[in-house]
Amino acid sequence: MKKLNLFIFLMFSSFGLFFVSTQQQSKAAAVDRQTQTQLHDYLKSHHINGVMLVNGKGSKAITITNNETTNNKQLVKANRLFPTASLQKIVTGTAIYQLAQKKQLGWDTSLNTYFPQIDGSEDIAIRELMNHTSGLVNNDRPALPLRGQKQQITYMLEHMRNDHVHTWDYQDVDYELLAAIISKQVHLSYNTYIHQRFAKPLHLNQIKDFSEVTPKQVPQPMDPAISWHQVTVTTSSDFGAGNLFMSPNNYWKFIYNEVLGNSKMTTEFYQQAKKQEVAYFGGVYFDGDIIRANGSIPGYNCCFIANYKTKKMVMLFSNNIDYLTLKAASDDLLHNYMGA
Repeated sequence: MKKLNLFIFLMFSSFGLFFVSTQQQSKAAAVDRQTQTQLHDYLKSHHINGVMLVNGKGSKAITITNNETTNNKQLVKANRLFPTASLQKIVTGTAIYQLAQKKQLGWDTSLNTYFPQIDGSEDIAIRELMNHTSGLVNNDRPALPLRGQKQQITYMLEHMRNDHVHTWDYQDVDYELLAAIISKQVHLSYNTYIHQRFAKPLHLNQIKDFSEVTPKQVPQPMDPAISWHQVTVTTSSDFGAGNLFMSPNNYWKFIYNEVLGNSKMTTEFYQQAKKQEVAYFGGVYFDGDIIRANGSIPGYNCCFIANYKTKKMVMLFSNNIDYLTLKAASDDLLHNYMGA
């Protein structure tokens, strides 16, 4: 009997060690020098002024830099603020998920609960805002930067329309509304809540609202036709979907910890996304085990691609390419680097 017990104990111990070993092996390793050189060569050959972030030791990122200018004002750096654009949507989506986990709202909660004045709000659920099937449209931009959350929400409500068609349509207004819902639910401004919930615990010291940012804190666009006025008008009207500036390093830290570190959330988002015409939910597209997102405003383009099971990830931030070039680079990284 004692021998049998010992055998069972050793068997389970061996299984346990194998399981732990397998789990450790499944996590992304630090990127080797050869691969770093290849990624740098990609940036150089495509004349991309910017930085790539890839896996370093543990949760740290390795920065790969290519400079297509000697003008310090135009250099993209890992610790320099950068407009997140649509990469902010996963921040908003994560905040919504956490409120859902606390039972403060649900995927089927009606928009009417928060904004009954919106046409057809009783037929729009939070799920439809999260996956861009709400039917709401707003492509207007203000003449001047919007100042403060109240003005941002007022502008959004005045300029949106409802097509009453619940099919896929990528609209920033969906995430602007989600940001406004977060604010109403927690009785704080959206920016304050994001700082309290994410920035403070993760020590994200390089995250600011557009209104707090000066041009010298951000790499200036290499396209001389892009003005700072355009940048602030765009970011001010993308409340919850692009109003925040973060350094690439801080954005990496957020994604690695709050998104890739929460397998329950990524699994839930995947389950929601796969039911849709376009596999998108919570701010990211899904392709098997891969999540990805692009961000674009005048003068700035960025993206990230990650395996949410292994935590292998790559990010790109640039201020001299257009959106079509960003999409091509993102696809190249997906297939040639991520192996998807």
